[in-house]
Amino acid sequence: MNVRRSVVVLAGSLAVLGIAAAGFAADDQAKFKEMMGENFAGMQTLLAALITSNYAAVPDRIDAIHQHAIDLTQMVPANAESDREQFLRYAYSLQGHAEDVKSIAKLLIEHDAQKKKGEALSNDHLREALAAHYGGMVTMCVACHNRFRPHVIK
Repeated sequence: MNVRRSVVVLAGSLAVLGIAAAGFAADDQAKFKEMMGENFAGMQTLLAALITSNYAAVPDRIDAIHQHAIDLTQMVPANAESDREQFLRYAYSLQGHAEDVKSIAKLLIEHDAQKKKGEALSNDHLREALAAHYGGMVTMCVACHNRFRPHVIK
């Protein structure tokens, strides 16, 4: 991935984080912004891990995103109450993808630890599965934010 593409990905992630803050009650704003900050940091770490195939930080970082998904199931914003079931489907899907990312990362850590130093990485299906679940998390975030934000954030 080149630098320009990385900047576009990070800019898109920042936009998603800003959009996500809309639609929550004022009391929930501070907690929500804190969660989104943790998620953004976690997503950056995950993306770097995917690019570098260095998965050691993934299990710890994914926990914040997983907890965010659990929190969303208990903190449905007022603007999502009319379609609560869809909102919860997004939250539970995010939770499932986060669980899968953590499980696959642990397997990859074990797998890579068994290789000899300097040995080339195999074209391992686990790496592609991890990337697919990362993409699933991003897709769920974008789908939910697009559906439930009350207005465009400028």
